[in-house]
Amino acid sequence: DNGDGSQTIYTNGVPSHPTWDFPDQKTNNPNEIKAAPTTLKINTTPVMRSEPLYCLPMGTIGVATSGVSIWSWYPAESGCPDVTEFEELDFCEGHPGPPPTGNMYHYHYYSPCVQVQVCGQPSPLYGVALDGIPIYGPIDENGKELTRKDLDECGGRYDKDGRYKYHVTMDPYYTISCFKGEIRTDSGKLLREFRCTCPYSDTPYKTKPSNFDDNPIICEEGATGSDPLVCTQPNITAMAEKFEYEWKFIDTDVMMTPCCPDGSECGKSCITTESELSTSCTQESRNIPKYTRVKKGTDGGDSGAVGTASTLLVMVVVLVEMF
Repeated sequence: DNGDGSQTIYTNGVPSHPTWDFPDQKTNNPNEIKAAPTTLKINTTPVMRSEPLYCLPMGTIGVATSGVSIWSWYPAESGCPDVTEFEELDFCEGHPGPPPTGNMYHYHYYSPCVQVQVCGQPSPLYGVALDGIPIYGPIDENGKELTRKDLDECGGRYDKDGRYKYHVTMDPYYTISCFKGEIRTDSGKLLREFRCTCPYSDTPYKTKPSNFDDNPIICEEGATGSDPLVCTQPNITAMAEKFEYEWKFIDTDVMMTPCCPDGSECGKSCITTESELSTSCTQESRNIPKYTRVKKGTDGGDSGAVGTASTLLVMVVVLVEMF
């Protein structure tokens, strides 16, 4: 606690758990893991925005209790693919970024190495977001495993005590999809990272290196460090209309959170270094409406998801406007 209503989070970017050895031939990831020191300042008591910040910044949007940065579920690639369809991650569901990111190891969705989830028990704290709002695992205070349909447009909810919190889930968006809270001017996040890209536009990623000329910076500094960033969001509906993909809820079999039966000894993770379920743990398969990328004008897309379209097929912008 800094004594001024803020707290400072520091991480050297090196995970507190084992990882695969990178560069890794299995995943074709050519990058090695390097220390990527990160210092962020957040509000001790979150200040809620009047309207969510829908355009997530590039790179770090939160930090897990393992010291690993949390990124959004979109890799910086043309088409804004689901990261699970773009690259196989290691057994902790992480990977290092390219040199421009400092080779930062990061998560795009739930990592079983952050916490050992006890079956049917409330998830412990998973991390904290850039806006100071806590992030919890996928099981709520009543022992229910949450999916995206249980959460609001940002991936959060108010618990029974009236506290707002984000949750990571096993289905997309997997983690935060917009910010409900204000981000401090002195947060430590670079202004140039606040641009509106995926899932509304992949224009910068159609070239290598990425070209952000058509996706300007959307935030500027407040009057003082403790003031929130002043952000002007573009018309995301218009941006999405120009994009060749949309997102629909498609009924799909999804593997839910691997968990340790209450009273059992499951070690430090329910997933082995070979990416297999530990014999001490269990994992349920459930058919749920999964948010899935599809090419416009098709009913099943090119994402490889198996299932049939659910009752309401909605584009991401429509989902945003429902809340």
